Amino acid sequence: MIRRLIAAADRQSVLILLLYATVATAIGHVDYHVRANPERGFAEYTPGVVAGTEPAPGRYRVLAPYAYEGLAALTGFDRRSTWVLFRWLTIFAALGATHWYLSTWFDRGPSVAGVLLTTALLPLTFTNSWAHPDHLMELFLFTWGTACIARGATALFAAVLVANALNRETSAFLVVLFWMAGPFDRRRLRLTVGLGLLWLSIHAGLRLTLGVETYDPWQWRRNLEFLALLPANWDPYYRAYAWFVVVLALPLIAAAASTWPTLPRVLRMSTAVVAPAFTVVALLFSSIIETRIFTPLLPLLAPAMVFALFAPRAAAAHP
Repeated sequence: MIRRLIAAADRQSVLILLLYATVATAIGHVDYHVRANPERGFAEYTPGVVAGTEPAPGRYRVLAPYAYEGLAALTGFDRRSTWVLFRWLTIFAALGATHWYLSTWFDRGPSVAGVLLTTALLPLTFTNSWAHPDHLMELFLFTWGTACIARGATALFAAVLVANALNRETSAFLVVLFWMAGPFDRRRLRLTVGLGLLWLSIHAGLRLTLGVETYDPWQWRRNLEFLALLPANWDPYYRAYAWFVVVLALPLIAAAASTWPTLPRVLRMSTAVVAPAFTVVALLFSSIIETRIFTPLLPLLAPAMVFALFAPRAAAAHP
């Protein structure tokens, strides 16, 4: 009986890996072909970051460009093929991180459903921008960070936070989530302060190492203009790009509201505190017509939909 269960579990693992590999291939194809200027990320931006000539803030988002260049050196592939492989690996890793996150509370079936939900919504973040190398890396790392918080893996979270901080400034919200997701006691406060200083040291260190370059991040006025539909003679989807974040987030917020009493603390804080704070900051300092900036909303909000549709394990850890 035990052997049969193990064999069945192994078959399930293989099938899930095969499914995620297929989904990563499909999403990678869409990612490459739906965007304008699909070559800019590997032909211009990445070499600029590595050479230290890319303007701020891209100059300081070093992890993905260096990872891409390392993969190119390792494989010997041409730059286009390396880019396709790099994006595929990042998507596949993001699917795995999402599955690990959801498996904190759910068995395999609901976890797979949650991964597929995330990938179904992901193309909403592909709009009106070329493929930044840190975009899909952010989905992977930010999800991994939220999973560490949910599982109470603080030491691993610190390491993942370092990687996040080398990728995008939005990683600061992981520190906020860490603080909000646990008891408000002295130990949690000390850990949060330590993690915050770790993040700040990387943030400042990148600027001191690569050169401090100022830029105007204020986007509020432009974003108000983007929220008004663009001219009628434009592509109907392009006209509404600034509203795609509402399309992405609204059903997930509704799911969280409908199942609020059953949500673990980390998801309540994700939904009620961190996601709204993240959205406000994005409205003030990012161009919302490039919906890739809202990618962290997927790990912050999507798990609530799984709770709304499926019952968690009776003895799910780290509630």
